[in-house]
Amino acid sequence: MNQEPLLSAFTRLRDNLLSMSRHILQNEDDASDAIQEAFCRLWPIRNKIKSEKEAAALTVTTTRNICIDQIRKKARFPELDIETNNECDEDNSDKENLLERFQTVKLLIEKRLTENQRKILELRDYQGLEIEDIANRLNMQPATIRMNLSRARKTIREQYKKLNAYDR
Repeated sequence: MNQEPLLSAFTRLRDNLLSMSRHILQNEDDASDAIQEAFCRLWPIRNKIKSEKEAAALTVTTTRNICIDQIRKKARFPELDIETNNECDEDNSDKENLLERFQTVKLLIEKRLTENQRKILELRDYQGLEIEDIANRLNMQPATIRMNLSRARKTIREQYKKLNAYDR
């Protein structure tokens, strides 16, 4: 069990990783979480890492990718980022409106998407799995996963726009 290169790289680079993550995510707690997640992702393959140089490269790349994934996830569902949207001066009607929109989208997902599309959307957008991992889990081709994900998002977007057009 050769875990020394990974541990050594993480120990040596921790401050740099934190600084990079903080710069990307603009949040201290999220930055710390990203570093911890990177370590957890790399730990299972620690025996395959041959040198500290390789471990350092993997560590930096993995941490950066996790930060980018977090930004993408927040961009997809900004209303789900409760911490950023939970300002002290925000009144209850805004919170109720946010909750109502979330419930509307959730209902659209349940009523308008196929079972496969719901599973794929759940695994990708809520659990944050990669396309390849979803494909393996569902025994499907990655291209099929991408196509279903795209169609699901398009369906939800169109249905939500229709509902909002009727409300006006």
